[in-house]
Amino acid sequence: MMSLLGVLKFIELITAVIGSVYYKKYAHTFLKYFLWLLWLVVGVEFSMWFLKHYEIRSQNNFIYNVLTSVMYLYYLTLYYKEIKTKRYRKWVLAFIITFSAAITINFIFIQKLMTTSLFHSYTFALGGILLIAAIGLFLLETLNSEKVLYYKKYLLFWVSIGLVLYYASIIPYAISLNFLPEFRFSETWIAIIFTINLVMYTCFSIGFVVSKKMEI
Repeated sequence: MMSLLGVLKFIELITAVIGSVYYKKYAHTFLKYFLWLLWLVVGVEFSMWFLKHYEIRSQNNFIYNVLTSVMYLYYLTLYYKEIKTKRYRKWVLAFIITFSAAITINFIFIQKLMTTSLFHSYTFALGGILLIAAIGLFLLETLNSEKVLYYKKYLLFWVSIGLVLYYASIIPYAISLNFLPEFRFSETWIAIIFTINLVMYTCFSIGFVVSKKMEI
């Protein structure tokens, strides 16, 4: 019987396929890279599953540390481009600079970027907090614009809801892994990971389906 984490890989795949079907809605915007990112995650997840299944490689923290950093930088850049209020854009730009500096310092001096590295919980937590703040600014701007009239048809709204629910849930548990590393392999942890990912990818999929074609 397939594990929950195995099922999750196929949920990620289904979401990427749905995003591809509706690609024309946002192909002309910076969100097109969101689909590329989804397919990158799918590729990494299935590759890691293959390597682990055939006992070729068991340590994958190095890859996930790089991948999560790339994801955070993309998401923060996405909101920087989407937000129009100058004051909010300055804040998000500051978030991007802060996170870039943090991962550089962390990669070199603190948790370090090596093939034997542990999960980089410090920058993961920092990135999640900064991303939630950026999404908060985006939602605040949306509520005070005409976009609020059709927010349910706005793809980035659904992406934002999915990301906020995911990172607000995962950050406390990600931090706890430094103090309770054995918790990562517990049934409770796996159930939590599956549930919050399911919610996030469901939000993404709904957004792809119900959103209208985005303007440039």
